[in-house]
Amino acid sequence: MAKQFLVVVAVALIAASPVWAGTADVPRILVAGDSWGAFMQLLRSFDAAMPDFGWGGIGQRGHNTTSVGARAFSSEDPDPRWLARIPQELADFPTIDIVHLSLGGNDVVFDSYWYPGMSEQAIQARIDGIVAKTAEIVDGILAIRPNIRVALCGYDFGNHPIDGMSIPQMNAIWVRFEQARKDMALAKGPRVFYVHNLGLMQYHYGIPLANPPIAPEQVPYPGGFAENYVPMPGGNPNYNGPLESLMDDDMHLTLEGYDYIAHRCFTEIYNTWLSWPVVYEILPEAKADKSPLQTFRITFSKPVSGVDETDFAVTGVSGATVAGVSGNGAQYTVSVDLNGGSGTAQLVVADDDTIVDDQARPLGGSGVHNGDFAHNGPLQFADPELAGPADFDGAMWSLSRAFTVVSWMLGGQQFDPDHCDANGGSIAVNPPSITGNNMLDSAELALVDECIRDHTIDLSGTGGIAHWQVVHAYAHNHTQILADLGGPDGRVLRSVPGMDIMMAGFMTLGDSGSTLIPVLLITAVSAFIQFPGVSTPDILNYERSLAQYLGPGGDADGDGFTNRQEYEQFFMSGGREAYVRAALNPSITPPSCANTQGGTFDEGQAFCLGVPGQYDIAGGFQWYHNGDPIEDNGRIMGSRTRDLHIHALKASDAGEYECIYDNETKHFGPVLLSVTSHTPAVGMSGLCVLAAALVAGAAARLRGKC
Repeated sequence: MAKQFLVVVAVALIAASPVWAGTADVPRILVAGDSWGAFMQLLRSFDAAMPDFGWGGIGQRGHNTTSVGARAFSSEDPDPRWLARIPQELADFPTIDIVHLSLGGNDVVFDSYWYPGMSEQAIQARIDGIVAKTAEIVDGILAIRPNIRVALCGYDFGNHPIDGMSIPQMNAIWVRFEQARKDMALAKGPRVFYVHNLGLMQYHYGIPLANPPIAPEQVPYPGGFAENYVPMPGGNPNYNGPLESLMDDDMHLTLEGYDYIAHRCFTEIYNTWLSWPVVYEILPEAKADKSPLQTFRITFSKPVSGVDETDFAVTGVSGATVAGVSGNGAQYTVSVDLNGGSGTAQLVVADDDTIVDDQARPLGGSGVHNGDFAHNGPLQFADPELAGPADFDGAMWSLSRAFTVVSWMLGGQQFDPDHCDANGGSIAVNPPSITGNNMLDSAELALVDECIRDHTIDLSGTGGIAHWQVVHAYAHNHTQILADLGGPDGRVLRSVPGMDIMMAGFMTLGDSGSTLIPVLLITAVSAFIQFPGVSTPDILNYERSLAQYLGPGGDADGDGFTNRQEYEQFFMSGGREAYVRAALNPSITPPSCANTQGGTFDEGQAFCLGVPGQYDIAGGFQWYHNGDPIEDNGRIMGSRTRDLHIHALKASDAGEYECIYDNETKHFGPVLLSVTSHTPAVGMSGLCVLAAALVAGAAARLRGKC
């Protein structure tokens, strides 16, 4: 009865555990460019700022379109793929209408471009070249859709030294560079905006290294568009940016510093751009087979009026026309008469400034076509929704997306379910690296998931795990990790939705190699970024008693084989489902094989051959017989695992056996197998048949002689 009560309470806790609501945000801002953009994406700086300005239900993206080290000169960019991904990102997420572009800073600070005595003409040529390349990129983005606007984000003074240049000299370069960027943006027209930030950090933090120190808000605030960008720069260009605003004492801002940049963007232009009504979705509705009408549901970002037939066009079906519009507020239904035409009708919103909100603001802002919308299909949210507080696969994909922009900080560690192997080893900060245990984390956590979902699991009779134990432990650990991460609405889970799920899963696995990962990961990230409200987990606060069942060296079903042994046998041959099924079923056990030498065996005998020594289980295996790859067929099993098993030898099985493994980098064999055949013993009737055959054969031979 006590166990049943614990299960009920724990299940209730899991079901009630909050998941950050950001997964239901409509993407409106695409962050693109260099590390300033990358960190503003990782930290979700715009998402964090939106509530301060009354914005809800909208969000940002940028993990595919930012790259640390990105440059305007693509030939000098270490990874220019970020730029090529922008068109696809805007196609996949048609609600995005703001591109926040941070670009050109690396082209300025790369040391080889600057040296003592560089001529004014050479300096200006370099600046002009960077700005011209940036302008080309801006033009390319604007050409993708008529409703796209680009905000060119200005940099602030950093603390990046360049040999032979004083602080005022270096900052003078920054001022010239930013003035050129500003002039380029203004020349592009109303769809491009420049956000001036020079001196912003000095304004907010003061200049503590000045003599005497300068307090916050005692230097000029950088001029914005409304002030005709006067003063430019703000702050005091005789000093570097305050160290308090820099995470690396160089050029990259702290979380708070990037928040100031995000707020600046909103007050300068984003509040205005986001205030205009826009189309979120054109969704074709189900159509009866013989109906002449196709209906579409149109969803706007806010209540609008002035919607009529003239605001729409139909493509894809020759002769189709808009037959009627109904609805009000933020949702309307449009009927299209196909007029006997064939094909798939596509509805287009053709903005002519007649659709307005309650403040008479037209669709997409003033000007025709900047509110056009052509995508037909369901609304895509900024982040895929997690299935719940134990969605390990969803959490891993979320971590993979979030950490893409700063993968260099973690040594290129991958977090997606098909590659992530973080637990069981260690994390090093300098150089960054993660060493795993050669078991995919998605497979290890699948044991936890299966035990939570399947209430019938009770393997206590064989010394194994029970459903109630895992439910209770995971609920406790998830609650604790939420507290350590600053709560469900804390900044960590805004930045990396699902981190709580993955860390609670590691804690529930219970072995030291798993429970250390949340501690080390938070320690590593905290070396660069100070998230508010985050505490390094104390493993003593977590339920870790299930390691004997769920850890790599544990035995979930009590069959005498460790989870690692079952993984090595069943995962490689049948994948995650096969592994979980075997690990939770004491009647399914891996065969054991100590033979690594081959030998002579009788026909009909069972035979096994194993790869000796150390190997990477994730690297794969492929066995060969006389040079041909072997396939499992029921009699032969394990052709893609460490141990090859032949359940009843045949004479045709004799020959050389080899195995290629560890991603085809290692070779075992050839090993020789000999199969001995024996004439079977037979009864009297069999002997008579055999004798008759021999006599017939002898007679035939005799007939052949003269």
